[in-house]
Amino acid sequence: MSVQDVILDTNFLLVPFQYRIDVLSEIERLLDFRVHFIVPTGVIAELKKISKVSGSQGMAAKFALKLVDANQLAHKLSVHHSIGGVDDWIFHLAHSKGAIICTNDVELKKRAKRIGAKIISMKSRSKIGVV
Repeated sequence: MSVQDVILDTNFLLVPFQYRIDVLSEIERLLDFRVHFIVPTGVIAELKKISKVSGSQGMAAKFALKLVDANQLAHKLSVHHSIGGVDDWIFHLAHSKGAIICTNDVELKKRAKRIGAKIISMKSRSKIGVV
């Protein structure tokens, strides 16, 4: 059985802490096929920067970094070296490899829709779905 690459954007990795949604399990349930999660190094850098901020954003970023580490150890997720702007890197990987994009970024979703990429995003405060 083949495996589908799913790219996680920074804002999407903040969702588990902010809305108490297990996004990785929900994505697997939603897609109903084997997936491999990809996190660009640019996203890791953004999360580390946000984690230094006090308050809920900082806590959400710290939680996201722990989530990435735990799932990397479980071989469900890998961190890929990204060059340039994170959104551009995500867009190009989705375009060249057919990867699914998980983001809440309006501009990235618009760009991805223009090339027919599959997008997963927040549908409501308690639900994610394919856009």
